[in-house]
Amino acid sequence: MSIPSHDDSLLPEDGSSAGTRILPLFPLPDLILFPGQMVPLHIFEPRYRQMAEDLLDNSGEIVLGTVLGQDRDQLTDVAPVQPVAGLGRLQRYQTLEDGRFLLMVLGEKRVRVRQAIENEQYPMAEIDDLIEEDVFINEQQTLGLQSAIQSLEHDIELPEGTSPVQMADLLIMITPMTVENRYALFANPSIEDRALKIIDLQEISGDDGFYD
Repeated sequence: MSIPSHDDSLLPEDGSSAGTRILPLFPLPDLILFPGQMVPLHIFEPRYRQMAEDLLDNSGEIVLGTVLGQDRDQLTDVAPVQPVAGLGRLQRYQTLEDGRFLLMVLGEKRVRVRQAIENEQYPMAEIDDLIEEDVFINEQQTLGLQSAIQSLEHDIELPEGTSPVQMADLLIMITPMTVENRYALFANPSIEDRALKIIDLQEISGDDGFYD
């Protein structure tokens, strides 16, 4: 089932979605939500079932926080999430007979998690939009991204108009590497630096198929 468009009345009066906000937080081990990425979620814990119900009644925005390392052992509480997370919006959902939810969440942008908040129902996060360095990626770098994507064993056709930023994110997602290295690239606020580093890492991983 698709959900209706989000209610613009939930945005600030100036129409901007920037600034500090408090949104539902779903901490997940080893998962990184990139802008433009569609992620399926299986919601079965009672507290997160309530979260899913609330998403249907508001803007559908949710923060998917990445949990790494030993923090994975704390998922029964509010696990410490990494400081940069993916902000997503609920696109489709299915309610199962036993009360579980199947959700499809589309990544919209990177956000910085100021703090995780434990409340009576489910975790929340105080977030700010991540200010990314808007730099020009030249034609040579763009061609390098295209070549790197094509060199991987994935049947990927880039739609016309795919931006270098989108290509860099795609390459970060599909290049074999540890989740820690993938997260480090995801959290890098410099668009140009992300592009250059993933091209270099893809060339390194091409020797043995994995970068660690």
